[in-house]
Amino acid sequence: MTDRSTNRHSLPARRLLHALLTMLALAAGIVAPTPAFATWPTTGCFKITALTANLNSPYYTEPGTIAKRWAGAADVAGKNAYPMTVQITNFYPNGTLIGSGVASSNDLGYEGVGSYSSEQVLFRCSPDSAGAMYEYFSTNGDNTTAGKTEISSKTGITGSYTFPSPDMAFRVTNLTTGQIVSRYWQARPLAGLDTDSQGWFLVKAKNFSQYKVDLYQCKGCGAYLSNNQPIAYVAFMGGATGSVINKGLYPGADHNTNWTGWHDTWVGAVNPQPSLIKRTGQTTCAVLNTTPFVRFPVITAAELERGGSRQMPVKIDIQCEKAFLPSWSGNQPRQTAMGILVRSANAQSAINAGLKTAGTGVRYLLSNGYGVDPSVARGVGVKLSRPDGSVVNFLTNRYTTMGGANDGWEPALDDAIRGGQDDNWVYYSRTLNATFQAFAPGQTAVTLGRYNATAEAVIQIQ
Repeated sequence: MTDRSTNRHSLPARRLLHALLTMLALAAGIVAPTPAFATWPTTGCFKITALTANLNSPYYTEPGTIAKRWAGAADVAGKNAYPMTVQITNFYPNGTLIGSGVASSNDLGYEGVGSYSSEQVLFRCSPDSAGAMYEYFSTNGDNTTAGKTEISSKTGITGSYTFPSPDMAFRVTNLTTGQIVSRYWQARPLAGLDTDSQGWFLVKAKNFSQYKVDLYQCKGCGAYLSNNQPIAYVAFMGGATGSVINKGLYPGADHNTNWTGWHDTWVGAVNPQPSLIKRTGQTTCAVLNTTPFVRFPVITAAELERGGSRQMPVKIDIQCEKAFLPSWSGNQPRQTAMGILVRSANAQSAINAGLKTAGTGVRYLLSNGYGVDPSVARGVGVKLSRPDGSVVNFLTNRYTTMGGANDGWEPALDDAIRGGQDDNWVYYSRTLNATFQAFAPGQTAVTLGRYNATAEAVIQIQ
């Protein structure tokens, strides 16, 4: 009996144990490790300012991501992105271009030049944001002297505004779209964005545009007193649902009343004023005429390889205001210098060929299409020299001054011969020698082909 009784009672015990084990197994199944994947707790776009390893966070950043704190487009943003020297003269008419520069959005952030690296992630947007992410841009439309007041009728330059310094106007151009920036917001769709392993879009510094600033003389225009206000801004708008950054921006909105998101989620500010060197109230000189065309006699590749060359003179006629003293000709601050300016493509060809000086100048003028057009002669260029044989480098940026000969600046009246004068001007002429030759004989092969290039003589107060 006892055995039966024990047997009778042991069966339910075993069933209970079995049920308990089953429940534990089910519980274990619930908490067992599962494959790593993220569920999106929300949608939209999010400003990325640090690395985040949490897979379920909308701020998640994968290993290798470049992310850091960034402060947006406060008034101090964009420092030193547009270094320029401009001169306000007595003889330039309104609308004369006196300064120009280009900067990447990488240099327009709170810290100025170098604010962002190209691959830095600024925003992360959920997959449903496709087609709903934009770069917005406008002038500083709520500031009377820095982007609110258009003065195209005074300058003759479409899209020009008063500049935050006396006697100046500006125009900003988005170089990706070619659009002139106005006080009314414009939008550029952001496409071709990188994505992470979760399919989220990564809006990086490289996805924003370069901006060109042109400065013009405009007597009686601009601020009464200089100030350091930005003249334009670059913003981001993104997200289709959930967190929509700068939702209040829309194309055509007037910046005078709509500055949604300033400044924390704006990418950058265009602000040339803090690093601008302005020369005004000084007498100076200007180029009157130059030899319009120089044709070098034919020379063979073999002769060039042996160090042969062809040389031709270039005459430059200069006019100086009557009160200008020859001692004011020089490379020092506030002195007047001359440079032979090459076009940007020619300058880049020379840099690629290793012909850059220790400054921003280049030692040779290479042909248009050098290294690209197979019909252009290779290994040859034009070098400049003064009558005593000393080398004159070529200028690559007329608005960057005080770099001396390494930048391509020479005293304006070096070797100049004084001519006549009238009630307003004193006239001079000077000559440079242009020599066509192999720039690295024995190192860079000379090939047959044509040569054609253009340079411009310019004078600037340093």
